[in-house]
Amino acid sequence: MTLKKTAAGQFSSLARFLSQEEDARLCKDIPDEACVVIKGNRRWLILAQVATALAELMTNAKTVLPWLLQAVGAPVWIIGWLVPVRESGSMLPQIVLGAYVRRLPQRKTAWLWGAGLQAACLVLMAVVALICSGWLAGILLLVLLGVMSLSRGLCSIAAKDVLGKTVPKRERGKVTGAGASWAGGIGLLFGLLLSRLSDIPLWGYALILLAAAVVWGLGILCYWNITEQAGATQGGVNGWRHARENIKLVREDANFARFLMVRTLLLSTALVTPYYVLLARENDTSMQVLGWLVIAQGLAQFVSSWVWGRMADHSARRVMQWAATIASLLGVAVWLHLDGFAGTPWVGYFPVMIFILSLAHAGVRVGRKTYLVDLAGGNRRTDYVSVSNTLMGLLLLLVGALSMLLALFSNLVVILVFSLLGMIGVWLAQTLPDVQAQTDEENG
Repeated sequence: MTLKKTAAGQFSSLARFLSQEEDARLCKDIPDEACVVIKGNRRWLILAQVATALAELMTNAKTVLPWLLQAVGAPVWIIGWLVPVRESGSMLPQIVLGAYVRRLPQRKTAWLWGAGLQAACLVLMAVVALICSGWLAGILLLVLLGVMSLSRGLCSIAAKDVLGKTVPKRERGKVTGAGASWAGGIGLLFGLLLSRLSDIPLWGYALILLAAAVVWGLGILCYWNITEQAGATQGGVNGWRHARENIKLVREDANFARFLMVRTLLLSTALVTPYYVLLARENDTSMQVLGWLVIAQGLAQFVSSWVWGRMADHSARRVMQWAATIASLLGVAVWLHLDGFAGTPWVGYFPVMIFILSLAHAGVRVGRKTYLVDLAGGNRRTDYVSVSNTLMGLLLLLVGALSMLLALFSNLVVILVFSLLGMIGVWLAQTLPDVQAQTDEENG
């Protein structure tokens, strides 16, 4: 029995850390009487999650889309906006739209709309890739990514509630983990397929986008078959107003304000990835390189769930520091090797760099999410999350503007500056209280 519980706990941890969604919907728990378990729902949910994760991997803003934008001749400064637009666009609508989605008796309707919009955007992106080039193609693709990101936020809000209404509490982690695991395995096959290709024309990129749209369509069919009982329209919180009302927390809680500064500086671990990808393409334009980058990112995401999870429970602050140090030292080392010493990348150089960087970014992500939950505690968590996500969504756009200016010099300059910002974040994080240690002392 103990062994089974241990295995279940590890699987739940894996499910949590494989999930890349922000907890920003800002609502109370769904009443138990509104949760109705119907045979077959679990299977459709898992299949829909597999389709969602696979489609997002096929159009990843850190690896695949930078490759596409450079193929159509988009300027580097546009490519630097991919991650900020994708992340902030999916974060802010959760804060604004959460209360409105919560009013729907059946939340799967919102998910279907969000998924349909993302599939339509992918079709339009394929058309743009075929008929446009240069800055025009870059701008249009970025705008479509923004619409996709907003739609992704809508799906995220609805998916959490549909899962809560149709699957028992003790089974939800298993559903999420199963979907993420299957998608990860299929994603590795996608990477292996790309790694077997020497190069593809623009219509090949368009084909990838259309294939991702078809995968979204399969996800829509699966979600359509979920039987969700109407009800549970209470508990929604207007996150935008809630965040404005609680912005005073930044002034009143010095530790929270310092955490926000650390989190802003550590955004560099996410925003720097496309510039590694651009360097990889400058060195070798073959699809084999992109395939191995996709594989490296997928493996890092899987491994990170085991590496960082238990460590964050002991000290989330240390996890943030260690992970950010790895990412920063990596960036400085790459800059010194390729620019300072005019070195030449060896075979497999950039996949190894992406693996290490993705592993480090996952640690930063796990560490700061765990830290915020433990720092807030109790009923204050909604207040802290709303303020944190609102500010981060806006700051992402500002940091994106910084990366745009730095990219005018070179990709290596962006990597160096972001690495130095990460080191400042590591230093500043040392002034944060170790909330896990404080909790242990209180309980002890």
